[in-house]
Amino acid sequence: MPDNHSLPSELHETTRGGERVLIRPARPQDVALYPDFLQDVSAEDLRLRFWARVPELSAAERDKLSHLDYRHEMVFLALDEHTGMMLGLVRLRDELDETSAEFAVLVRSRLKAHGIGWLLMRRMIDHAKAKGLRRVYGDVLAENAAMLLMCAELGFREEDMGPQIRRVVLELEKKT
Repeated sequence: MPDNHSLPSELHETTRGGERVLIRPARPQDVALYPDFLQDVSAEDLRLRFWARVPELSAAERDKLSHLDYRHEMVFLALDEHTGMMLGLVRLRDELDETSAEFAVLVRSRLKAHGIGWLLMRRMIDHAKAKGLRRVYGDVLAENAAMLLMCAELGFREEDMGPQIRRVVLELEKKT
């Protein structure tokens, strides 16, 4: 893991729901927070995020999350400031071209519409801009209206990827 000076700073925020939230880069030891977090995400929300039923993280996924290559990927966690409970996360992984990156976000089901996803997405976008990326995108199931609406509000445009999938794209640098 790089030294603390090369990692993005921590942010303290208050959500629309009134939760005091710490948003910070994931650390290897945070993998211990994932089982509790995933138990508080509904089967439907997991399906919308992973496009399949995911009852727990596989050993390979846990290993990936505890050994991030911060040069090419970042995970930001939203943590309850009082309890340390993980409320949500957003992942950003660079493409091979190193100008684009794919994101994915997930929030505890009972806290949806509190603004945690919005705060995580803003943090991810700010990080992508600071890194010099030109574009971020994510693939979203067409039925995931809440995610598509949030992305539209954040300035993403939608691309049709077929009857079930929409790609949401945010251009970070205007072409000249």
